[in-house]
Amino acid sequence: MTWGEMEPVVMNYWKHKNPLENCFRRPKTVQMSTTSYAHNYLVFVGHRLPAYLTDLAFKCVGKKPRMMKIYNKLHKVMGTLDYFTRRSWKWTSHNSEMLKSHMTEEDLKTFYICPRSLHWPTYLESYCGGTKKFILNEDSSNLPAARAHLIKLRNIRYTFNTIILIGLWRVLIARSQFARNLWYFVMGLVFKFVRYLRLTSTIKR
Repeated sequence: MTWGEMEPVVMNYWKHKNPLENCFRRPKTVQMSTTSYAHNYLVFVGHRLPAYLTDLAFKCVGKKPRMMKIYNKLHKVMGTLDYFTRRSWKWTSHNSEMLKSHMTEEDLKTFYICPRSLHWPTYLESYCGGTKKFILNEDSSNLPAARAHLIKLRNIRYTFNTIILIGLWRVLIARSQFARNLWYFVMGLVFKFVRYLRLTSTIKR
């Protein structure tokens, strides 16, 4: 099973079926990068910047900052897997095949050693559920609260992205004549479309 095949199963589980109660950010699609520059940029924008801003907010309200520390630990764990996840591996199963050839039908039912019939999506969902219950100590009975928390994180993200886009656009309008002309052109089209809708609705009445 490849990373690309695992990703939609895991994301669907965490986002829709059984979300986490106390996650810091919404689960999002894994972004694979082919260069270290792209990876470092994604880490800065997606990890370090939100963690730094959150720690800054914690300091402002008198709480102990902790998000940068958590992300530093996360990056250390990711670093240990770097060598294995960035390379292709080929495994042989000659010994298992030889053992299987010497087993009876009854032995095969008792000692399950063949993963070919394993349904990987079901296995991954069970793995995620076990992680939530036994590692994170979260109860599935609190599912409505977990979904509400996920919606709250989504709204925060959309609001933050909107503020950033508006700020960047204001800077462009202030510095670029082309950006101002484009803005006036788009707004003119919007107003014409609104007037057209009002006119057609009046005619229908």
